[in-house]
Amino acid sequence: METVRLSAAVLALCGAVMYAQATLSFDVAIVKPAQPGGRGGIIRQMPGNQRYVANNVPLRLIMTVAYSVTDRQISGGPSWVDSEPFDIDAKAANPRTSDELHVMLQHLIEERFQLKIRHDTKELPVYELVVDKGGPRLPVHDPADLDHPPMGGSPGGMKGTNVTMNYFAFTLSRILDRSVIDKTALPARYDVSLEFAREGLGMKQGVADPSAAEGPSIFTALKEQLGLKLAPAKGPVDFLVIEHAEKPPDNQD
Repeated sequence: METVRLSAAVLALCGAVMYAQATLSFDVAIVKPAQPGGRGGIIRQMPGNQRYVANNVPLRLIMTVAYSVTDRQISGGPSWVDSEPFDIDAKAANPRTSDELHVMLQHLIEERFQLKIRHDTKELPVYELVVDKGGPRLPVHDPADLDHPPMGGSPGGMKGTNVTMNYFAFTLSRILDRSVIDKTALPARYDVSLEFAREGLGMKQGVADPSAAEGPSIFTALKEQLGLKLAPAKGPVDFLVIEHAEKPPDNQD
């Protein structure tokens, strides 16, 4: 009897979580083609934890942020998914966590672009992010502080506030040649600051910067500065296959 009660409670909790995720949506959202001739592009969570803004970015790049995958993990879809830029200005009714805003961004592009995706998991070479033998050197984020936007990069490294190790692993995946899987078992949220030489990592450098070649390798920096290590392994990598996408009409809000 106790087992039945426990199972029912677990199912109810899972159902509540799924319902909460399904109902997450922005209160107001504008999605439209970017102005012709725009240069550069950016997508970011805004301070205040209520808005996501994209300027002059293609759907493929928006997907990498919404689903926390790298560009190499997305395939399929019409050619404009890679080439035609869009603007997004989406605002929630109340402040949300970064994880919730990402789910809301997923729902927004699935609705406005009529986006249909299929998940495909492959066993591939990966890096496992683990704690080094000396133990972690990561300041735990003050829980009284508000949620912050995800990690940001610079020519000389990366910084993040209120970051989970799972999201940190995803950020490392974006700059390395293979996916990174969190195996640290560190449960808290941390304030991360990492300085390393970004040159030679295969990343797109928008503007040449001499500081990109300075500093230790990312493998050395993780050990010395954060007490973490990247261990080569094989593991599951999630791929997104675009099965359907449509351009949204102008000034859709």
